[in-house]
Amino acid sequence: MNRPWMPLYVGDYLGDTGHLTTTQHGAYLLLMMHYWRKGELPDDDKQLSKITKLPLKVWTEYRETLQGFFYDGWKHKRIDAEIHKTEAISEKRKQAGFKGGIRSALGRMKLENAALSKHVPSQASAYQVPSKPQAPLDYSQSQSKKEGASKEEITVSPSLVASLTRMKTA
Repeated sequence: MNRPWMPLYVGDYLGDTGHLTTTQHGAYLLLMMHYWRKGELPDDDKQLSKITKLPLKVWTEYRETLQGFFYDGWKHKRIDAEIHKTEAISEKRKQAGFKGGIRSALGRMKLENAALSKHVPSQASAYQVPSKPQAPLDYSQSQSKKEGASKEEITVSPSLVASLTRMKTA
């Protein structure tokens, strides 16, 4: 998952890390950022020294101090909780967006239908729409229904034709 930002509770951080040197602060922050982005840290001193931007010898001196902020190898309780919280919020927003998208689409359809119905006067006289000679459209399901089906002519009010023509040319 792409996590472009990370919450950092400055008061908690400073309260827990007051004993660290400046270099150890930098290493710890780099470890936390890597953990946030990847969801884990490798249990390999060479890789960890690269993540912290420290020479391997310096890393091995700081490893024990920095590992005190982690449990069960290189797991971080606070970051795990924040990742879980962020993923739960993201999932809620995803579901809300999906539901909102459906509602929005239905709303647009209702508005479009209402707009079309406004253009059709209730007392309008209907007439047959002139068109090029075409084979009649048949939407029946089977051949047996086609044979017994009666053919009905479709009539449309002049105002609806005008409205649809304007919409088509717009």
